[in-house]
Amino acid sequence: MREVEIPDSGERMIPAFHHEGVVYAEHVVRYLFATRFVGGKRVLDVASGVGYGADLLRSAGATEVVALDRSPEAARYGKTHHSKFRPAYVLGDVESLPLQSAQFDVVVSFETIEHVPDYQRFLAEVKRALRQDGLFIASTPNRGVYVEGNPFHTKEFTLDEFEEALAGHFRYVKTFSQDDWIASAVFSPEEMEGSDKPIAGQLSLFKAVGKSPSQTLYMVSLCSEVPLPEAGQEVVLTSLYEMRYYLEEIARRDAEIERLKTDLSEQVAALAQRDAALAERDVLLEEKARALAELDASLAEKDAVMTELRGAFQDLSQQMEVLQRSLGYRLLESYRRGIRRLFPPESLRGRPYRMFIQGLKAVVDRLGHLLRRGRPQR
Repeated sequence: MREVEIPDSGERMIPAFHHEGVVYAEHVVRYLFATRFVGGKRVLDVASGVGYGADLLRSAGATEVVALDRSPEAARYGKTHHSKFRPAYVLGDVESLPLQSAQFDVVVSFETIEHVPDYQRFLAEVKRALRQDGLFIASTPNRGVYVEGNPFHTKEFTLDEFEEALAGHFRYVKTFSQDDWIASAVFSPEEMEGSDKPIAGQLSLFKAVGKSPSQTLYMVSLCSEVPLPEAGQEVVLTSLYEMRYYLEEIARRDAEIERLKTDLSEQVAALAQRDAALAERDVLLEEKARALAELDASLAEKDAVMTELRGAFQDLSQQMEVLQRSLGYRLLESYRRGIRRLFPPESLRGRPYRMFIQGLKAVVDRLGHLLRRGRPQR
């Protein structure tokens, strides 16, 4: 038969992907616990996923096992990979089971209730499918202990909340604790090589540490309207595969931390350089501000001088106007015009006059020089 592929979305356990991980042991141990109660019984596995558990229940002596899940993809995969003991695969919604009432002796539903929007309706449907003396076996992760943030969970329960929800539908409820352990075992060579099978011969199990039932990862409950059967205990051993993964992940994260430290040091150095550049820029800006202030002061001083000069020029202009309107100035101008007519510049006739004026200017300059030499020194 052609192999049917299915992606590992994280919503369900798929042995082909998770066989060496602790998640495989967590799921299988619950089904092994349930096999104690299914011999000769008609069994419904609600939210059966890919069907490995339904096949296991059928192998334990159940007369019939119906594996119900809402995923056609999971059902197709189960029919291909987990049908050795021929469970029946059915599509359906756990809040509205497409089954007649009182048809099953045992209903199994592991890690389902936390996924259901209306868990009260789900429990009512389970009870409807059970016969009057039927047994319901359910599990769920322990809120506050189990890792937070699973995107497929709509409601998680504490131990007390889980028992209270179950007690609202069943007269008798007994909850067992499930947790993960690191174990060390001494086996014969044959047992050491074996996998996915019970350990033969006498086995003594010793537990070194204790834990409160309210602090375990999962709760597994037996529920019924009649007194509950005696139940044993179950252990599944797996490898330290995930411990290796955690160690590798720790090493990877340590390396990432070192890289981030280096990046941070480089960023701090870059910030220090930027701060130094900013400080240098601030000094330059202060120097430019002082230069601008000095320039403004110089311009203000020049404006004051220009204002003073404009005032002096206006005074001179006024004096010139007064002088030009005076009688002496008009006579002098008349005299100058007469001289220019009698002795035109650059003419031979004007040469004696120019020589006379130059001589007169020389006499006046000499007299001025003599007068200055004769002044008493202060």
